[in-house]
Amino acid sequence: MTTLVTAKPKLNIKTKIVNLWVFITRNKSLTIGLLIFSIMVFLALFADIIAPYNYAERNRNCGEENPYCRYAPPSIQHPFGTNLLGRDMLSRIIHGSRITLIIAFSGTLLAMIVGIPLGILSGYFGGKVDRFLTLIADSIYSLPSLLLAIALALFFASTGLFKTIAPVSIATAVVYIPTYFRVIRSQVLQVKEEAYVEAAKSLGAGKLTILLRYITPNVLASSIAIIPFNMTDAILTNAGLAYLGLGIQPPTPDWGYDIYDARELSKIRLYPWLIIFPGLMIFLLAFALSLVGDALNDKFNPLITKIRLGIK
Repeated sequence: MTTLVTAKPKLNIKTKIVNLWVFITRNKSLTIGLLIFSIMVFLALFADIIAPYNYAERNRNCGEENPYCRYAPPSIQHPFGTNLLGRDMLSRIIHGSRITLIIAFSGTLLAMIVGIPLGILSGYFGGKVDRFLTLIADSIYSLPSLLLAIALALFFASTGLFKTIAPVSIATAVVYIPTYFRVIRSQVLQVKEEAYVEAAKSLGAGKLTILLRYITPNVLASSIAIIPFNMTDAILTNAGLAYLGLGIQPPTPDWGYDIYDARELSKIRLYPWLIIFPGLMIFLLAFALSLVGDALNDKFNPLITKIRLGIK
């Protein structure tokens, strides 16, 4: 009697937690990246409690010469200084972490929802379906994310459907759909030839059962390493779009817009804190996600970087 071979031995929850902890603690770059990212998430979750002022509040009492605290330099009262309207930069940066992470998570989630199922279907069925989806994925992959974000922002603005988060999230998702598609498709092509899949077919398992039970669970791990890179691109795209004046509009706090607000050379020279602190936050978050992505890449699939960069 033929026995169905399982794909991988199941581990209990305690063993999985121990293995995860060992993996994190032994990888210094991953530990540093997760630490910085965790701090950013903490700021975003508790921004209303941590921030000393409301992000849209115009502060006063900075002295007789500057009663509305316009362009106040860093001080005990305003550690990161204030902007043109006397708004506390520290409060805006803390609240801005929430917007930035929402954009990063939403764009990544949308790309995964579309790219992963298409990669599974393309790799499993092959033929004309595979050629058609691969052609579309390669065409989209050639589009720069920032240019696509600019086009979408202008489109939403012209049709009256502009939403503050939608253009960046959708642009990042669309550009990264082919990346998830490529990685998942290549994994499906390997997994569908495994012995346990052939055994399931010989026992009469249907295509839907094979896809959901035997193939999908064993190819999802390869997409994990893409997530940090996807989020990094979303953050940088958002910053670039905001710097061009096409992103989130005031008074909503956003790191990219705060840099845009200080874009004039005279402001940068006279009030450097307007660009230093939001720019530093963008760098730290992107740097942290890059460290996490590199560590996950080495863990799950060393070839993901080549696929992501389009290297053959």
